[in-house]
Amino acid sequence: MKLISKGYDSGNDETGEFPCVSCHTNCCKEYVIFVNAHDVYRLSIGLGLAPESFLDVYGAKDYSLGIKVKEGLIDLALKQNNGACKFLEETKDVFRCTVNDIKPGVCKSYPFEMKNGKLNQMTSMMCPIDWDIAKFEEMMITHLKKDEFEWKFYDKLVKEWNTKHWRKKPLSAFLKFMLDKVESSLIS
Repeated sequence: MKLISKGYDSGNDETGEFPCVSCHTNCCKEYVIFVNAHDVYRLSIGLGLAPESFLDVYGAKDYSLGIKVKEGLIDLALKQNNGACKFLEETKDVFRCTVNDIKPGVCKSYPFEMKNGKLNQMTSMMCPIDWDIAKFEEMMITHLKKDEFEWKFYDKLVKEWNTKHWRKKPLSAFLKFMLDKVESSLIS
């Protein structure tokens, strides 16, 4: 992937690196990485793992969109090891994502997000690069729209679960419901 920052184009840079290569990935160490249904589906299929092996639960940030399960009102996020993403690995003093091809949409989009169809640079970003928003949007627009769609899909799915299926069922029942919904949406 070619990423572009202000005054920086990886094709013309003297080092030939794109900005994330020399970064110390503080974003992967400092943020809790919340995931949606499609993220969980891709990671489950791609790694051949049950979601419970890589997911953690947090108290819901937004009570109207929190998942109601026997365990409480929760949000789903990736597990962490020593305060960093479970999938972050250190080799030769460099940290890299071990699930780069199937990593969550928020990781691919960072430090940007789509809100109401408009690209926004996150205000609390840890990224040391001053990105050229217009060039980034041109390069990432398809992914950003897909990520926005997946979060809207997830929000609808959680609302459906909370109104129709929630009856003190455990997290495992929600995860099955969620994965089945994603799979059926991909077939249609």
